[in-house]
Amino acid sequence: VGRRIQKVISALEDVEQFNEIDTSLQIKQFLYDTRQILKKMVRSVGLREEVLSTLEIVSDMSYAWEIINDYMEIIHSRIRKDPKTVTALRAVFLKLASILDVPLVRITQADSPDTNSVAAYYSNELMQYVRRVLEVVPKTVFQVLAKIVDLQSSHLTPLPIKLETT
Repeated sequence: VGRRIQKVISALEDVEQFNEIDTSLQIKQFLYDTRQILKKMVRSVGLREEVLSTLEIVSDMSYAWEIINDYMEIIHSRIRKDPKTVTALRAVFLKLASILDVPLVRITQADSPDTNSVAAYYSNELMQYVRRVLEVVPKTVFQVLAKIVDLQSSHLTPLPIKLETT
């Protein structure tokens, strides 16, 4: 795969030498950016298995069960300030799900009959955490709705139901 990408990079360099393209700065910039992205792809394809396993170990969050609750109020305040941050929480929840893998792999390797009960326990813990994090969403929605109702009832003058024609 890396050789094919190298050939594409070389072909892009050849295309850049054409007279029509050589005079267009926008096209030259596009070709340069494309070559840079392809070079990054070559480096990514060339990663060895040991590097990938090291990356997996470094990004493991099995330690997080102990400290994750310390960040609950920070997460809630960010959601209150900017509701779009909820979409970023998907990655956090997926990473927290990786916590389930560590004990389950070890229990499965030991051929323990407790695999299902341990999986159920950790899944339940994860679901409870997700619920606690996301409980701020409906509260925030209802607070915004209360502000809207307050504005409508106290600051806006009611419009007549029927418009009179003169």
